[in-house]
Amino acid sequence: MPVKHLILDAGPHHRRNTLVCLDVGGPDICGVLSRADSGKHLSGQVIDGTLYFVLDELAAGEQCKLVFEPGQESDISGVKFDHDVAKGYVAMQVAGEPLTTYHYDQVPFRPYLHPLVGPHGVHMTRAYPIVENVEGETDDHLHHRSVWVAFGDVNGVDHWGETEDCGVQVHRKINKICDGPVLGIFEHELQWQGQDHKPSLSETRRISVCNTPQDARQLDLQVILLAGDKPVVFGDTKEGGICSVRVATTMDGKTGGKIENSVGGVGEDETWGKPAHWCDYSGVCQGKDVGIAIFDHPLNLRHPTPWHVRNYGLMAANPFGHSHYQSSLLKDGSYTIEAGQTLAFNYRLLLHEGDVAQGNVANRFHDYVHPPNIQLSG
Repeated sequence: MPVKHLILDAGPHHRRNTLVCLDVGGPDICGVLSRADSGKHLSGQVIDGTLYFVLDELAAGEQCKLVFEPGQESDISGVKFDHDVAKGYVAMQVAGEPLTTYHYDQVPFRPYLHPLVGPHGVHMTRAYPIVENVEGETDDHLHHRSVWVAFGDVNGVDHWGETEDCGVQVHRKINKICDGPVLGIFEHELQWQGQDHKPSLSETRRISVCNTPQDARQLDLQVILLAGDKPVVFGDTKEGGICSVRVATTMDGKTGGKIENSVGGVGEDETWGKPAHWCDYSGVCQGKDVGIAIFDHPLNLRHPTPWHVRNYGLMAANPFGHSHYQSSLLKDGSYTIEAGQTLAFNYRLLLHEGDVAQGNVANRFHDYVHPPNIQLSG
């Protein structure tokens, strides 16, 4: 691949530690980007023909020129995935520090991410029921396993709970696993089945981890649902979340934690069932003020999504439970994926310091949905 000359425009938002990507073609390769304005070197990584790098900082309205030299060595520790095939998990690290582990096989009912490690190295999601008898933790809702994908009515099968009648998500194969100085990608194929082992649907799940600083770690989740030879109906129930998080017990709203959303709602009463571009849960965890935000991508079904978010620590994006929500314009939130068709969802999880204001959550959302403009020069 030849040297690439790029021009980047911040647009109307201040950029700081922002993931930037551009289609450049060519093989998977790593390299270094040099900023013409500061002379600073940034790591670059090409995956499937797309160049990725993390822009350190650029003020709103400003431009900068960069040169990407492939094959150059980077001195920056990046994203590393440790795949244990025998035990069915992938441990994910950023800059030598643990971020999370994706448990995809030999799991009860469905895969999950645990723990989720945020600023200051604190574990931001509840350990129960993965780890039992943790001092001070609640033990309600057995099916709330840290970070997971699930829904309570798929062709009449409960894929949310964990009882003998509930459905399961079965591992099929790993499509892709790669890591590097900028980005790590793990792609997993699985099947949603009833207890009778009959499939409800297939899913391709893609988890992307970016090499951002520990005070603002980010993880992208893509869920692509595929109906087989029959339609798949997602029923209208509040019990579910295509992207679901159970925060650490000390962060619970009922013990002093704070729920906030993109329209200014604060607390469960102003956020549960309400549509918003993002929802955030913050509080004290292991003595540190931290928060978790989930960003709903504008191309997702029924964006901005309503949120199944509770004072006891649950935060989940649920676009289907409209009959239960306050002030919903839909009387029936059910949705049918026709035979052979797909339905895709994209989310970003941001692990940040402090509450929404301190974590700069609103601006981080713009990084996700309104990234800076970048193009090849010449």
